[in-house]
Amino acid sequence: MKRAYYFFEQTIKKNRLAHLYLISGPKGSGKHELVDDVSYLILNKNKPESPHLKLMIKERRASNLMVIEPDGLTIKKEQILNLQQEFSKTALVSGPRIYVIKNIEKISQAGANSLLKFMEEPTSHLVYGFLLTENLDDVLVTIKSRSQILHLKGIDEKDMMNELTSLGVDHKIATLAPYLTKNIEEATLLAENPNIVEMIQFIEDIVTNWTKKDVTFPLFFYERGRFLIQDRDFFMNFLELLLLYFLDLVHYKAHQEVTYQFLRDQIQVLSDRMEVKDINEIIYYIQQILKEQTYYINLELALDHLAYILEQKR
Repeated sequence: MKRAYYFFEQTIKKNRLAHLYLISGPKGSGKHELVDDVSYLILNKNKPESPHLKLMIKERRASNLMVIEPDGLTIKKEQILNLQQEFSKTALVSGPRIYVIKNIEKISQAGANSLLKFMEEPTSHLVYGFLLTENLDDVLVTIKSRSQILHLKGIDEKDMMNELTSLGVDHKIATLAPYLTKNIEEATLLAENPNIVEMIQFIEDIVTNWTKKDVTFPLFFYERGRFLIQDRDFFMNFLELLLLYFLDLVHYKAHQEVTYQFLRDQIQVLSDRMEVKDINEIIYYIQQILKEQTYYINLELALDHLAYILEQKR
């Protein structure tokens, strides 16, 4: 992110800032922080330092800044029309205007058409847009072709694990947190969340109980796993980590490094017992359940479905 910030800093100083940027990067790569910092550089150019403006930007209270997020599943046409209307009020707000659209890949076709028209007919030459995405491939080609694209890389998982370990984070959490976020601060907050500890223990219990005939997963999930569906993001984190475990089974078979080093003995046993075809089917189903979460599928049904699939594949 430092390199991207330096790029914008120099571009703004030289008055070469483009009017539209598409910034892609994994969760925790610093997209939102970068846009906040760049917005401050734009709005505070040639002015004394202003901690107040920085706070206003961070809290989304700056009058020259408008942030749009998906309304439900999509970014709707009405949201873009509202953006156009707000930015047409040039008499009320002076200076540069900035709009930020998060998860731009979720914009509806009607919304995209309105956005393209807005980009082609800006209300002022001082309007700057930042489109953010974690999935560049899902962004409409018509939007990508009109944007300057920047890619932000997430920190390497091993480097992040070592940094978290040096901060005193539990080894298991330090190992897995980098696969949920690439932001150190977010990862340390995860480490302080007792539900994350319980989640990792639940995954370990799935592994331990995999070969036990007296344990049925539908009942096990019903009695022990309801905490996983307290929140959709939390449930998706669980799915991501469970997916990582089954990927480790494939990696072990291929003599590749595994992530769950603290479960290496169990991975060795289960990898030898299971066929690659069955492991890949589990991976596919977990990926499908993850994908369904973007459509707000009932969490309880999703958890029950997962338990049934795992039971069938044991």
